[in-house]
Amino acid sequence: MAVAYLLFYKTSKPVDILTQLRAYKERELDRSPPAGLRHARILTGTDGKSVAFYTEWDDAEGLEEMRDSVPWEACIDINDVHADSHEEKVFEIA
Repeated sequence: MAVAYLLFYKTSKPVDILTQLRAYKERELDRSPPAGLRHARILTGTDGKSVAFYTEWDDAEGLEEMRDSVPWEACIDINDVHADSHEEKVFEIA
């Protein structure tokens, strides 16, 4: 079943997180998309204090492989330094 993944950050430094997510998306996902990736988007909150990373996958296995990758873990570690909090959610696409 297809899934959507949403990673949501609250931060006083949205530009830092936006920069890291954009670099990850361009270097990893756009250049060599992993199997099962349908779509990836980076969203910025109208509140000026939030950033979200949204992806759609053919199935949960593709998502988990991406989340277990070294580049993804490095991106998350850097983002956690700049974030006040973050939340991850996985949704089934109806």
